[in-house]
Amino acid sequence: MVPIPYNPMLWFLAGLAFVAALGVILYRKPVHACLSFLLTLLSLAGIYLQLSAEFIAIMQVLVYAGAILVIFMFVIILFQDAHEQLRLFKAQSTSRLLYAAGAVLVLTILSFAGQIKSFSGEPASLPPDFGAVEPIGKALYVDFFFPFEAVILLFLVAIIGALYMGKKEKI
Repeated sequence: MVPIPYNPMLWFLAGLAFVAALGVILYRKPVHACLSFLLTLLSLAGIYLQLSAEFIAIMQVLVYAGAILVIFMFVIILFQDAHEQLRLFKAQSTSRLLYAAGAVLVLTILSFAGQIKSFSGEPASLPPDFGAVEPIGKALYVDFFFPFEAVILLFLVAIIGALYMGKKEKI
């Protein structure tokens, strides 16, 4: 059995991503949650760098932390009035039993994940063009062209829907 090497930076980034992801869930203000999401995405990019996937790390920062997060902020600012109106309604208290069940579920999953043994045998050697732009581009635009275009169409529909919902007066 080949032991998995200990990398303190990888563990630090994983812990940072976990804490920042909790911040996304627990912050009450949407802008703070969005900034916590930014920290989550940046720590994921650092994890990709530690795993020698430089292209994916750069795309993580450019696409998700750059573009998607800007869209999130746009939606937050666009629906700020709706957020203010939600304060008028009294929130129903969530059952503590539901929180306890969720905590037990997470702890059970983590305990099973801790029992997984590392792989046995020799580590596989990576191909010489692993992580390069050319094989990723070939996979996106040749092998998976139609799913890639379907995702682009889905984003286009979402943007048009956001613009339609966001306009203040009907023409």
